[in-house]
Formats: sequence, C-alpha cells, structure tokens
Amino acid sequence: MIVMKFGGTSLASAKEIDHTTDLIIREPNKKVVVVSAMAGITDKLGEIANRIVDLPSTIVEKECDKFCEKLLSTHILTARGVIKNKKTQKDVADKIEGLVNELRITLIGVGYLEDLSPKSLDYILSFGERLSVLIVTSALESKGIKAIALTGYEAGIITDSNFGCARPIYSKIESTIKNGLMPLLEKGILPVVTGFVAADNNARITTMGRGGSDYTASLVGRFLDVEEVQIWTDVNGILTTDPRVLPSARPIPKLSYIEAMDLAHFGAKVIHPKMIEPATVADIPVRIKNTFNPEGKGTLIVRKQEKIESVIKAVTISKDVEILNLRGIGMAETPNIAGRLFTLLGENNINIIMISGSSESNLSFVIRKDDVKRAVELLNKQFIGNGIRSLEVTEDVRIIAVVGVGMVGTKGIAAKIFQIVAENDVNIIMIAQGSSEVNISFVVKGKDGNKVIKALHKRFIEDEMRVN
Repeated sequence: MIVMKFGGTSLASAKEIDHTTDLIIREPNKKVVVVSAMAGITDKLGEIANRIVDLPSTIVEKECDKFCEKLLSTHILTARGVIKNKKTQKDVADKIEGLVNELRITLIGVGYLEDLSPKSLDYILSFGERLSVLIVTSALESKGIKAIALTGYEAGIITDSNFGCARPIYSKIESTIKNGLMPLLEKGILPVVTGFVAADNNARITTMGRGGSDYTASLVGRFLDVEEVQIWTDVNGILTTDPRVLPSARPIPKLSYIEAMDLAHFGAKVIHPKMIEPATVADIPVRIKNTFNPEGKGTLIVRKQEKIESVIKAVTISKDVEILNLRGIGMAETPNIAGRLFTLLGENNINIIMISGSSESNLSFVIRKDDVKRAVELLNKQFIGNGIRSLEVTEDVRIIAVVGVGMVGTKGIAAKIFQIVAENDVNIIMIAQGSSEVNISFVVKGKDGNKVIKALHKRFIEDEMRVN
C-alpha cells in the first residue's frame, strides 16, 4: 500500500486532473490519494478573506458575489472537462454550487462584521480542497474506480484548536486514521483526502498550515504503515539548487531524511520539512515524482545517509527572511532569557529559522519576513528594558545553506566554502552549523545571494561531478 499526494499544479485544470487520475489508476498498489486545491485557489481564498474585511459594507455582497461566481465557474467547467457522464456532472455541479454558496455566506458575514479570526480564515481556506477533492473523486469514478471524497478529519486526522497552524493529536490519530481508512480500503474503495484541511476535537475545521498536504500524506503513511509515500509535483525531484537561479540544477537521486529536512527547512520548496518526521519515525521511504514526467526516477528519501560523487549534494537560498538582532549587557545577567524569548515566539507560531549568538550580550536570529512585525511587537512589549537594550531588524538578506552527508568528517569543508564566498567579494553576516553536521548555513546581503549560489554550485557540485 502507498500514499500518493498531488499538489495544486497537478490539478490546475481539467487536462491536468485527467492526466493525474490516469496516473492514480495506473498505480497497481492499494493506495490513499491526498490532494491540494487547484493551483492558486487557496491563495485567492486568502486574498478575498483579507480584503473583504476592509471593504465598505455597501459593496461587500457585490464583491463576494463576483468572487464566488468566478470560483463556481472555474470548478464546474473543470468538472465537466473530466466527467463524461451527464448525470454525474449535474450531481457534482450541485455539490460544488452548495459549497460555493456556503463560502459566499461566510465571506459576507466576515465582511459585515469586519472581523477575520484565525478560525474563520481556516474555514474559508478549506473550500479550495473541499472543491478539488470532489472533482478528483468524480473523475476517478467516471473512469470506473470506486472512490470516496474525504476531508482530513473524516480520514481520521484530529488536531488541536490552533487555527491557522493546527497540530495533529498523535494520541488520537494513531487509531482514528486506521479506523477511518482501512475499512474503505478493504472494500476496494479508494479514499481521496483533502490535504491540509482537518478538524479539532469539536469537529471545527482547522488547517495545518502551508505544506500541510505533504504532512497529511506522511501522517497517513505512518499510521497505515504503507510501503512508500509519493509526493507528485511539477519538478523532477529535489534539485541541487534553485533552477530559477541556476538552470543547470539537476535532480538528486537519493537523500537521507536529515538531508531532505535541512534542504526543505532552508528553502527547497518541493517538500515541507514537517512531513519528514512521521516518515522518519515509521522508516517509510518518501519518493518525489514529477506528474508531467512520470517515467523520471525523481528523488528517493530514506533513512540511510548515502555519499555520492560530490561531498555536497545541494545549495539552497532562502528569500523573504529578515534578521532580528538583540543587544544588551543585561542579557548576560538575566537567567534563561534566550529560552523565554524563544518560548514566547513559539507560542505565537513564529518559527526561528536560524540562530547565532556572537556574545553573551548579543543574540541574532532569522525569521520569515511575514512574521517580523508581530515578533518585534511581542519582543518590545516583553523584553525591551528588561534585559535587552535594543532590537534591530536587518532587511534584504538571504540564507545560503550547503547540505550533504559527505560533509561529515570531511576536513576543511567550511574553510573551502567561506573561501569561495570571500573570493566573490561577499561579506557573511551570520553563520550557523546544524547539529546534524550535514549542513552549514550563513546569511549574506540580498544582492549577493545569487552570486554565492552559482559559485558554490559550480565548485562543489558541477566541478566535482565532472572530475568523478
């Protein structure tokens, strides 16, 4: 048994859905399918939800109607393109219309109240996947496959009530996933499950954040004890670097869990780092495949760390990040100030990507640009004047991460990396080395990011592979 997860680009239109359902049917193993929303739909739902609260009440309904009509048209036209049976087309169109009307009512309520809570936003964002799962399931049925559309909650994924970034409750889902899916599989019914949409103990819709679809696939794989989790996307696997920066980037045939997690954490967007943990615990291989090149080998992620010709397997670049610098003599004299600081950010769902402490009175860390304003407000309120003298933000920076199991035990690798950076007349702002020893990460100015990536990729990947 396997899990097959398909992202938004694999479901972008009737043509892609038709192709994707053929891939699902072609897979001979028993399977569970996990799907995202159609490409771009979740973003559009987020945009309208945030925009509607700021509109004058006189035009709220007009704007909601305009958005929902377009959403309805897109999904009904897509459904007609992949479902041949007229009766099934009508049944699906009725369900789509019912969901879109439900969305319309919700958006109007949010607009008139001028209040968008995390709970309301989760409910609104859920519609993208709730619509796509209907279409994919019906497309499979029109090709003779017994299938059923399920939300993550109906599939057994129960989360806490942390709306916007809910976490699964492992003590519950260990049994609920198996109880929700195994009876269907035993009857020969194919479950098609929403990606990041789940619910809490009170059956209130939650979302597990962006990347939650990968996470759902991995959780289902872990608790059904499958042989493999497949992530189907629009690239030929995890690449040696960002192809938008360097078109010569190539797929990496095999990675260890820790290498894949570090790459995902530092900017390789093919998978989300959260999805690695369940696979690691259950020792389940994860395979990254290209929906539009299914014969390609892709990337296989497994437990064993395997050296290849190159010491370094990949170099990544993270954009949309900023550095927070904390300074103050009192930091050295205040017990556990770093622990309290990081706890505060964690409790507010602000993820720290990278940390560097240059002295007892200085602490620097990197977070997502979208989180900076909130982090500054929290830290100013809790810590400025209470152990910390000043808080500064460094904008327009890039994290460069160099990853590879071959780095472990290779003498002088850090020196060589930093020498190449220096030879390209680039200044390093921050440095950190992961405890796994398979990555070295550092921060440079935004204008220098692409130059550093190209130089490191050429020296450690292209040149070494040529020699070997």
